Amino acid sequence: MNREQKLELIYNIFSPSAPIENIDLFVGRHMHVEKIKSVIEERGEHAVLYGGRGVGKTSLANIVTQLFKNITSSKITCNRTDDFKSIWEKAVTKIKLIKKENEIGFNKKEIKYYTRLRLPNKDKIDASDIENVFYNIFDNILIIFDEFDSINDKETKNKMADTIKTLSDNISNITILIVGIGNNVNQLIGKHPSLERCLKQIEMTEMTKEESASFVMNSMNILKIDIKQNILDKIIEYSSGFPHYTHLLCKFVSKNVVDDNTNTVTENHFNFAVKKSIENSDHSIRTAYKKAISSAKKKNQFEDVVLACAMASTDENNLFSTDEVLDKFNKLTTKGLKKESINYNLGMLCKKERAEILEKHGRSGKTKYKLKNPLMKAFVKLKLHNKK
Repeated sequence: MNREQKLELIYNIFSPSAPIENIDLFVGRHMHVEKIKSVIEERGEHAVLYGGRGVGKTSLANIVTQLFKNITSSKITCNRTDDFKSIWEKAVTKIKLIKKENEIGFNKKEIKYYTRLRLPNKDKIDASDIENVFYNIFDNILIIFDEFDSINDKETKNKMADTIKTLSDNISNITILIVGIGNNVNQLIGKHPSLERCLKQIEMTEMTKEESASFVMNSMNILKIDIKQNILDKIIEYSSGFPHYTHLLCKFVSKNVVDDNTNTVTENHFNFAVKKSIENSDHSIRTAYKKAISSAKKKNQFEDVVLACAMASTDENNLFSTDEVLDKFNKLTTKGLKKESINYNLGMLCKKERAEILEKHGRSGKTKYKLKNPLMKAFVKLKLHNKK
């Protein structure tokens, strides 16, 4: 491959700003794919794919539509202005079914034609209307509602719950997959005990180190670029399991390698990639970080506290304690700060004047914190490396 071909391939492989759409470039998440597959195969079952921001839910949803060739798929993206009718209008419009008929006569041939589904022509619809749309349809259909968390309308959520239950009971060849940001299913569609039997909950967390390593190595092999273990480890550590930052680092590392007309990643290439990844991070993250650590005083420890938060061990809900932050802070700075000072800093980082980069959970004595935007963890690690 010449330089232009390699650069074109780099932009095709690494997609930090948009979800992956090419199944050949999708690596890992085998457990999640298998869970969705089992839902599709189990007639009358549906699923909710939920998790934090930036873990790759939309990429997985895109790939799912390509993985299962024997079903018809329709994937739509919800937004704040949507209601129950509008999301279903978008969903059914995308469904194109093949119908077959035989010609009349002795030399009759089979004729294939496409048909599309339509909602009833009325202002409001409900679960029974959706049931009627699919009543005489026998194809296996998967309908994905991505970014369902953007819908705040309680009526829409209730109607969706009713529809899932109705389809599960009466139209078992239709599968609904709800995708969105949330710590649990209740945050997405509300609490509906009647759905427990027919709705599988699939939580998606950050990529494992093994999945991240597999993606990086697979990509570099395609580009015929050699990467040493220590640099691979840094990419995995700094990206913190978030595909966005894995793609950012790999994109700029490989581009710099090609620009240098070499085939091996060096520390200089990696340092360049870190700098460019910081510059190309989301504007809201860069702005929030700057506001969180800014101070008119010369002695300002907010920067080190934010770093300690990013490095702190977390529980299954991504929460960390004051003691965890204190331990990391004192190891990073050797200042021997006391717990009272850390409590003050953590409290301030929950306020608007510090961009509210932290969220406070629990009551006094059992208080824990989490980064409001999980992607901040990776960004802060990159900032630390860039200061060295």
